[in-house]
Amino acid sequence: MGRIGAGKTTVCQRAVEWARGHGYLVRGVLTPAILENGTKTGIAILDIETGVRRTLARIGQEPGGLVVGKYSFDADALQWGCEILARASDQGGDLFVVDEIGYLELERNGGFVRALSILEAGIFPRTLTVVREPLLGAFQRRLPLVRFIEFRVTEANRQGVAGDIAERLFGVPSLTGQVGEGVNR
Repeated sequence: MGRIGAGKTTVCQRAVEWARGHGYLVRGVLTPAILENGTKTGIAILDIETGVRRTLARIGQEPGGLVVGKYSFDADALQWGCEILARASDQGGDLFVVDEIGYLELERNGGFVRALSILEAGIFPRTLTVVREPLLGAFQRRLPLVRFIEFRVTEANRQGVAGDIAERLFGVPSLTGQVGEGVNR
């Protein structure tokens, strides 16, 4: 968990790269920022398994887009993301990643809400799910039986948190230097 811009997606990308590099099958979605001239203008969606990337949301209200805060979400891209999650659920793997569960899922029962049922079902032996701090309580209430470990990502610790996550998920000692520098929670 962490605030907007703290580096949550970067941490997930590093953990995914480490897991893949060590032979683990990783499935799910990442949602990296779309930057134009250094300014965030939207959000992409990346299928971790295939590497295919699409535009998920843009800043501003677009006709026919699902508006959440300052973003207008593309309904087709959301559907595609749900298909990625369904495929992951059907095929399994070593690590399931969802970046991120937000207002759309927790307050509107939309977006990547399928991820919540996958997490609840315990299909994957390991999961990495991003939730922003203001939504952590809603996430916990929605999945009261799911055991989780909280990692707080900040600009100061984001280099080391991926190593801490990989260490916790895969039980390997001291990944510092392999995934990031230092370990902070």
